[in-house]
Parts: sequence; C-alpha cells; structure tokens
Amino acid sequence: TQTRGPLSRIIFLSTALIPCFAFSSSNNYNYHSSTIGPNTSTSTSTSTEQQQPCAPVVSNKQSNLSLLDTDRMKRKILSGKVYQHENFLTEDEIRVLLQDVDGLIQENKMIPSGLSNTNKGTDQNFGRGDRTTCPVTWWLDSLRGLNVVTTSKEKQQSLQQQQQQSQPQPHGTDKRNLELLNSLSEKIQQLRHEVALTLNRPTINDASLAHECYYSRSTEGALLKRHMDERHEETKGPRGWMLPSRRSVSWLIYLSDFDVQGGELRSYVQDGFAWGPERGNMVEVASNRGNLQVGWLDMRMDGTLPVFLDSWYRPPGVREMDHDEMFCILYTIIDGKEVYITKPWVNTMVVESFADFIKMQTLEKGPGLFRNDVYAKNFKLLEDRQLWENGSVPPGSTIKDVKPKRGSLVMFDSVVVPHEVLVVKGGVRTALAGWFHEKT
Repeated sequence: TQTRGPLSRIIFLSTALIPCFAFSSSNNYNYHSSTIGPNTSTSTSTSTEQQQPCAPVVSNKQSNLSLLDTDRMKRKILSGKVYQHENFLTEDEIRVLLQDVDGLIQENKMIPSGLSNTNKGTDQNFGRGDRTTCPVTWWLDSLRGLNVVTTSKEKQQSLQQQQQQSQPQPHGTDKRNLELLNSLSEKIQQLRHEVALTLNRPTINDASLAHECYYSRSTEGALLKRHMDERHEETKGPRGWMLPSRRSVSWLIYLSDFDVQGGELRSYVQDGFAWGPERGNMVEVASNRGNLQVGWLDMRMDGTLPVFLDSWYRPPGVREMDHDEMFCILYTIIDGKEVYITKPWVNTMVVESFADFIKMQTLEKGPGLFRNDVYAKNFKLLEDRQLWENGSVPPGSTIKDVKPKRGSLVMFDSVVVPHEVLVVKGGVRTALAGWFHEKT
C-alpha cells in the first residue's frame, strides 16, 4: 500500500458528499472508516486474525454452478454500465433477511443515513427524507466462512455452537431460518469470488479486506442524491494513501415490497464507450496500472475514452535528488498505448480541490495544462458537483433507471458510475447492499 501521494499535504476546501452509514470525520475527502469489514482500522497495528487472508468459501454443491451471466456481467461492468440479474434470491431467502431487518427496526438499530458531508462531522441532520441503514451483524462471520456448511449434520452442529456462543445472532434464527441464512451467506461469498474471477480482480477474494455489507430501507419520500461510491486516492487527502483497500464493485440485492413505487437506481453511463474483444477494445474502465479513472475524453472518431490519473509520475530528466515530490499527469489509452493529455504538475499548483483545479485549466485561454485544445475542450470529469447541483446530466451520459425489483441483484463499478436513488413514491424499498473491496 502506498503511504503518501504528491498532493498528500494539500488540505482540500471543497465539500465531499459520500454514501454513509458509518463514517469518519478525520478528513474531508475520506469515504468512511467502516465498522462492518474485517479490516477497518487504518492503524498499522491489527490483530493476527484480521491480517490472515481467508480462503474462498464455496460449497461443493455450488462451486461448479455460476450464479451470474458472467459474460454479460463482465461486459457491463468493464464498460462502466450497470449489470442486473433478476431472481437472484428465492422468496424464502428474502423472507429471512426481512425478518432480520424487522428485528433491527424493533431494536432501533436502523438509523437515518444519507450522503454525509464530512465537514459536519457527526452533525449530519439526517431525517425523514433519508433512508435508514444498519450494518449486517453476521457479515464478518460470513466473510470468515463461519456457519457456512454443506450437510445437515454440520448445520445442526453449527446451530448448537451458535446457541452456546454469546455472539449476536440474526433475528428470527430458528433452525430452518439458520439453514437458509447459511445457504444465503454462502451464496453471497460465492458471488464475491465469481466477481473476482470474472473481472480479473483477484484481491477481491481476500476476506481480510474491508468488504462492506448493510441493510438499506427507504419509505415514502426517501431518496439519495447523486454521488460516487469511490474516487481516486489523490482526491481524498492524506488518508487516501493510507487505506489498504478501496471499493471496487458496488452491489445491491433488492428485498422491496412487491408493489413498491419509485426508488429506481438512476445511473449516468457513457454509451460512447464499450469494452469487448470483438470491438477491438480491451481497455477497461476504473483502473489502469493501479491508477484510478478520473474522467472521460470524447475523441469522436475514436469514441469516448477513460482518462486515468497517474500521481506517481516522474518526467524524463527530472532526478529524485533534484525534486523529491512525484508529479501528477492525466493519460488515456489509444491503440494500446498510453497517451498523455496533460503536462505534468506538482501539488503546489492545486489551490482548492482536484476538480476545481482541472476545471480551471479547461477554462483557460488556450490549452493551459492540457497538451492541446482538443484535449482541453473534450475532457470531462467523472465527478462534477457544480454540474450535478444544477441538475444537469453529465456530458455524453445516458440516463439508465433500474427498478428495485424484489429478489434482483444489481452491480456496477464503484469508481466510474455516478448514480442516485429516486424518491420512493409508495411502499418500502429495502436492499441488502455493500461493496466488494480490492487492495490499493
């Protein structure tokens, strides 16, 4: 894990809005310090149990059966689109999860949670217009492979062990429900491993990372404003370079009422870009050589191209002894080659935030930081909050709405898809949701 970046000493002044149910106010551009993953501390001192990776937990019964349309899922996610898979859960599995949610409601553990403004610390003023959320109590055991069994005898032994332990148990956990929960827990971990294999993101397999899982419940009037689930370390401030993992794939499994109205997941995707061997395009969204995507470049004849930020760049001829800070530079991939679209810059050039800095460069007369006028004119940020607050659709984007259909699974890349949840007009929109992490 990198411990610092070239902008690590910059204090960003702009506001960060983040999807939140457990968050840290340590710096304005950090997403969270989640309490629901097995490796949630940024301290260098962690327990042996946290540091030890867990082997994949997949039963013999399920290991040879794919849960997904893997080809379609791969094309969607690597193209920066949203993948939906209907009937991912059975009605019995949904019932068990909803019983767990009901128990959490009775214990007042489902709390209002929207997009947190980390400048405000714990004073977020969440209310009736926000969803309620709660971390899943059995998630750590699921990641560690506990209580995931393959025979009825083993299930009975697991049930007896649970009854003897003081660890919190899901609500309504009679024998049948525990069997269903074990099966469902196994299914979600198999999903994680299939995602890791299909997208070639092997560290998603590491169960010691801070994979997140929570319940989300939205009643009439609740919504979630447009946001990103993850962003480049450079835009998170000093702590961005200290985290051992980042959100890689966002996922939701809907448990909604049959008659829920509204509550659609609205995403803004770039139809001008599509990954696929038959298209002669093997460039993937989100990350290249570990450099995260920060924007798009409309090259017309070449289509829309992802733009990555390399914040560990050293220009030719610049020696470390002469300049101890690394440089930043933006680049894209054309015909399999990296093409720099800006000149390199150092942190002292940044006044407020990365987004403000880049937008200032595109508005200057002439190319400014960009290598030519075409790049300056056609570069668009992934996250442009000023544009969003005006209600504008990101340039080149197409709106895609996904209904919160009961039992369906939805997944997308955490870095590249701006999204929001439209207002719930009737019924209850409930989901089991989370993020699969990969190492930074």
